[in-house]
Amino acid sequence: MTAAPPPEAMSFDLKGRHAVVIGGGTGIGKAIAEGLGQAGARLTLVGRRREVLEATAVEFSKTGIAASVDAADATDLAQLKSLAARCDRTAPVDILVNAQGIMTLKPAEEFTEDDFDRVITTNVKSVFFACQEFGKGMLSRGRGSIISIASLASFRGFPRNAIYCISKHGVVALTETLAAEWAARGVRVNAIAPGFFMTDLNKDTMRNDRKANALARTPMHRFGQTGELAGAAVYLASPAASYVSGATIPVDGAFLAAGM
Repeated sequence: MTAAPPPEAMSFDLKGRHAVVIGGGTGIGKAIAEGLGQAGARLTLVGRRREVLEATAVEFSKTGIAASVDAADATDLAQLKSLAARCDRTAPVDILVNAQGIMTLKPAEEFTEDDFDRVITTNVKSVFFACQEFGKGMLSRGRGSIISIASLASFRGFPRNAIYCISKHGVVALTETLAAEWAARGVRVNAIAPGFFMTDLNKDTMRNDRKANALARTPMHRFGQTGELAGAAVYLASPAASYVSGATIPVDGAFLAAGM
């Protein structure tokens, strides 16, 4: 049985904690990394493009947030294993954020095997093995927090988005399974399900009619700002969430709550 944390540990302070954010150079991952840094976490930003990561680190430094960068392709399992070892050598990893993700929009009958493999490899396979590789160190130390990015597509079906929906349902299933398996060993596993946020992933691929429909179905009647995801991530990473595991928190302007 793991010991309950003392009352004074119930805070949002992340000072002294090492957070690795895969996909931390842009979009949702960047916004979450910034929030974790503002809460005091030591950051390692991970992505495939070093120049993007370095530009983000420079941007963060202007607001007093220090971040190191490590270019790696999370879909390459050998690179992922090496990445986890390097990050743990720098400082034991306390927080892992899986913010990697891609989307391909097509009618279901037009998807190819290559489409399927690319989306599932990035959105599910790399997330599972990132949890596994970083989770090993966390389990050995008896502490850690893993946060993956789910989606409204984890709970609903969206036309032209079949493979992405499959992948994001998988993220929730993985989150709940690992939470149940690792809870007694001190590692918490949760997810965040963003609503409609205009990011590099969807701002150019989402048709105007779909954007209008999304706004109409969102009770707040606006798109989210990526910075609005940071609070949920800081909470899940912090001692304040010490009894929270297996949760997927929607940050969606009440989209899911509205039902029909």
